[in-house]
Amino acid sequence: MSVDLLEHFPAGCTPRPEQARLLAGLADALAEIADDRRAPRVLLVEAPPGVGKSHVAMTLARWSGDAYLLTSQKLLQDQYEREFGAELALVKGRDNYVCERYPAAAVPTSRGACRRPRGPACACPYARAKQAAVNAPIFCTNTAYFATLRHWHTEHLRRRRLLIVDEAHNLESQLVSVFTARFSHDEMREWFGRPLPRLARADEYRPVLAEYVERLEARRQEIARALDVVHPPPLPDEVFLEAPLTRDEHDLLEQRDQLDGALARLTFFLDAEDREWIVRYPAEPAAALSLVPLTVAAMAQSLLADCAEVTVLSSAYLGHREVLAECFGLDAGGVRVFTVGSPFSLEQRPIVYRPVGALSQATRARLEPAVFAEVGAILAAHPDDKGLIHVGSYEMGRRLVHDLAARAPRESRRLLWIDSAGGKQPALEHHRASPLPTVLVSPSLREGVDLPDDFLRFQVLTKLPYPDLGDPWTAARQSRDHRWYAVETAKALVQAYGRSCRHADDHGVTYVLDGQFARFLQYYRVLLPEWFLDAAVPAVRQLARDDGC
Repeated sequence: MSVDLLEHFPAGCTPRPEQARLLAGLADALAEIADDRRAPRVLLVEAPPGVGKSHVAMTLARWSGDAYLLTSQKLLQDQYEREFGAELALVKGRDNYVCERYPAAAVPTSRGACRRPRGPACACPYARAKQAAVNAPIFCTNTAYFATLRHWHTEHLRRRRLLIVDEAHNLESQLVSVFTARFSHDEMREWFGRPLPRLARADEYRPVLAEYVERLEARRQEIARALDVVHPPPLPDEVFLEAPLTRDEHDLLEQRDQLDGALARLTFFLDAEDREWIVRYPAEPAAALSLVPLTVAAMAQSLLADCAEVTVLSSAYLGHREVLAECFGLDAGGVRVFTVGSPFSLEQRPIVYRPVGALSQATRARLEPAVFAEVGAILAAHPDDKGLIHVGSYEMGRRLVHDLAARAPRESRRLLWIDSAGGKQPALEHHRASPLPTVLVSPSLREGVDLPDDFLRFQVLTKLPYPDLGDPWTAARQSRDHRWYAVETAKALVQAYGRSCRHADDHGVTYVLDGQFARFLQYYRVLLPEWFLDAAVPAVRQLARDDGC
């Protein structure tokens, strides 16, 4: 059976050569799948930023006529909606929609009339969006929400012809987050009467938490009864339901939803004795307790096999096929990889290596002043350009901003410091709108942001993006598989580099300041895509030649 994917390329667009090559290979794979039940049904698409993977994804979705299209972030959903509009049906979580019964108040549908006891089975914006997506040829949502719907809400989402996971290098971390049982300090005090003790192993929490299941279920019933009596007896239902939630109702509904989620995850943890779990319980006061599955192979296997006949995982770089297959519980022989190089010349996307030393926790205090001075010099060399500074953590970002305020006050006034996850979108909007040469500073803009042309002419990678071994889950994952740790670093490095050049007429330079960069290339070159090495290796060699002079 022959497959012509180019016939389904989004209307009004002309396939680029790289897109055409990818689609030709994918067409052959899909034809083989149609003819041979034993053919690999997990297809990996690796293409550098700027190739246009979203257009490849939409081509596949349009060809299938029956697809789930998952993104890693709601921002990327919005990008799909802007680019492809009515061709896909987009749905997000309840908090993203406003209940229409209260036009005078911005009440999210998660707290809307239908969430009340005896509330109407209304067709609110959220319900309409979800039903439209269920019925549509292309159901578009974010991966975490999709996994939550399937597992925790037990939504019946039929098996489709095709599942596409965009930005799939994040799939493991997203599934880990979905299946984590987390209890905040305040929740522990309210539900258990006190913060839970600090125990070394997750298994030690099973008998402790098992004692509280009945208590939590009883508390859930108390809240249900309290919600029933909130309704003032003399007030007719239709009048009551037209009134916005009272503060008491809002609090009770929030507690009910939190308890529903906690009980589901707690029960899942107690029943999953065959899996290995890791304890996250920081030493600082008021810390949250998280019980985290070490691997998500079983969950990923269910997601990828049960949702669709064929799965496509797409990203700039997904890592070694064997490591990925093991991570997701797949047979490496059942996976096919399709790659293309960068369409951009090296002159458009150079890397400049300016090492100040090998940055680590042990060398931080000694080397950071030199790093900050180098950042100041780079800012001064780009006085009229917008840029992006990647820092290793929020703490490092705060120290950088404070240091530059004293060291280079004129340059520091250009900085837009993103001090939390919630500050990302406002800072990006300010950066795009400002006529000034603003420079973003963040540990969380390595991916998922599009800053073409004059929005980003230079970026600085202050520290190699090794996963944080101070996190118990990361440390445990690394101890079980050293390849995983190197692959995660490679993926983050490639994603950060990809911010610098977004299309054929774009250009931007990437400065690397961490002295571990050359060593990483030496030891893990085999993990990195050729289009990245094309820029990275000459940068290291150029430094060696300069030092030799």
